[in-house]
Amino acid sequence: MGIKLRQAEKRDWDLILDLRNASYKFFYKQNEPISHNEHYKYMENQIKNNNFHQWIITHNNEDAGYVRILDSDVSIMVDKEYQNKGIASIALFLLEKEAKTLGIKKLVALVAPENKSSQKIFQKNNYILKLNLFEKDL
Repeated sequence: MGIKLRQAEKRDWDLILDLRNASYKFFYKQNEPISHNEHYKYMENQIKNNNFHQWIITHNNEDAGYVRILDSDVSIMVDKEYQNKGIASIALFLLEKEAKTLGIKKLVALVAPENKSSQKIFQKNNYILKLNLFEKDL
């Protein structure tokens, strides 16, 4: 399978926005689709962060998804058309190689309890569940 990572660039921000808005229900902080302006403002801020690294997942030279590391937190988003084909696991492996070259020693994945497919990906790739996070809005 021709899965590769390429450095994400500003020209990819609309793709990333589409992926975010298609997947937001599984995100910890984003609980509704975000606007183009909000997304671009977020991206402008993040690219200044030395602990933010991002790549586009390609499958046979077609854009298939997005991975990023923010601090040590890993995020993977795969376009619906490319899901359930093992792409996320391969992308995670490639991201780990990139993380090692960046000197990152530990990765963490914050996965929503209802996101069973992401849980399986991380478990299958030897990530260990360390704690449950309980919270309450007051």
